[in-house]
Amino acid sequence: MKALLVNPYIYDVSAYDYWLKPVGLLYIARALKKAGVEVKLLDLLDRHLPGNNSRDGPYGTGKFYSVVVKSLMGEYNIPRYLKRYGAPEKMFDILDFSPDVVLITSMMTYWYGGVFETIRMVKKHFNVPVILGGNYPTLLPEHAKFSGADVIVEGDGIPIIYNILEEITGTKLERPVNGNWFEQLTPDYSLYSSLESAVVHTSFGCPYRCTYCIAWKKGFKVRTVKSVLKEIEELKNFGVKDIAFYDDAILVKRERFKEILKHLPSGIRYHLPNGIHARLLDEETAKLLKEKHFYTIRIGYETGNEALQKRTGGKVNNSAFERAVELLKKAGFESKDIGVYLIVGLPGQSFESALEDVKHVVEIGAKPVINEYTLIPGSADWEDALRRGLIDENVDPLMLNNSLLSYWWKASMGIEKVNVLKRIVQRYTNGKISANEVLKIRLDEKFAFKGF
Repeated sequence: MKALLVNPYIYDVSAYDYWLKPVGLLYIARALKKAGVEVKLLDLLDRHLPGNNSRDGPYGTGKFYSVVVKSLMGEYNIPRYLKRYGAPEKMFDILDFSPDVVLITSMMTYWYGGVFETIRMVKKHFNVPVILGGNYPTLLPEHAKFSGADVIVEGDGIPIIYNILEEITGTKLERPVNGNWFEQLTPDYSLYSSLESAVVHTSFGCPYRCTYCIAWKKGFKVRTVKSVLKEIEELKNFGVKDIAFYDDAILVKRERFKEILKHLPSGIRYHLPNGIHARLLDEETAKLLKEKHFYTIRIGYETGNEALQKRTGGKVNNSAFERAVELLKKAGFESKDIGVYLIVGLPGQSFESALEDVKHVVEIGAKPVINEYTLIPGSADWEDALRRGLIDENVDPLMLNNSLLSYWWKASMGIEKVNVLKRIVQRYTNGKISANEVLKIRLDEKFAFKGF
């Protein structure tokens, strides 16, 4: 049996490659190989594919190649352009492979347009069954039925993939992987012809239940120190220079993570782009992060408003956040190295509160990083919004995009205020205004800057 694995296009108004890799698909690739299946990967978001014409950024990140799909002004009255991010369609023409089945993964629900187009292109070039899995059909299975895929897979797990392939192809497979697949396997990065950066998970899911998040629905599973280090050694042998740890809760098993840190190989730049839990950071971990050359650190602060902290799950408080920044500085990280995620547009969040959050992060000597709020189907916030009539369950998932929600959702503070906060942070990050100037900012009734 021959299987083509596809990481689909992104449809969005903006997108940037922060070490994006289809890790789940790469686990499946390894499992299929062990079952005797011949596997080929087409990662349409691989910026090193021919014709991508993408631009490299720092530490293995970069801009995707993109083309404009349409204006959102006429249909949605939003002054933004929807774009397709990923490799040109000619990749399908030069793909030297004749699969018996195609497996397509997915990420954000609001990227579904890229999934639909990818499936159309696959069916144009190959007359074989198409299986769709990943986050999108797991969260919105009814919507995913319109994707054009022949089979929709909800959730994750290797055995179900074996079952589906046997059923639709009539080919009996070996069953070398059962049960705890994330402990038995490592992602198969050998499918890339060129690999400068990679993603590693030391755990999956999260034990916390933040109201805006769904990571807890995956449960919380950890890998052994040995399996993680084996994977990282493999990646180093591939020539990888940058590795991003994309755990949702990497510090929950802190002593285990310390063991991983102590044995990380040199010659690689490491990154923590997901917000670490401030409560769980200790002095030894902070020192190890510095010693082991972590270039990207992000803390999940989200909001300094105590009422909102409690309402959204209570994962952090102000004293824990301030202590985490202090520990990182003591370990040798500079202010510019310590990124702090702030969510703007939370239901019930005022503009004034969000502005104070930005000022507080700047005041204690860290770098604010704005995350625009998105309403994720299946989250507690989503269920609350449905109960209160703040959202229609049949809303176009595209409109839940964090870059678009503030344009139209009445529970948000509104795009004008969000953009003001983003401009303040951008000007500070680019060195156009100082920390003292940020702290003096006042805004008039038209949201024009005053105070500097």
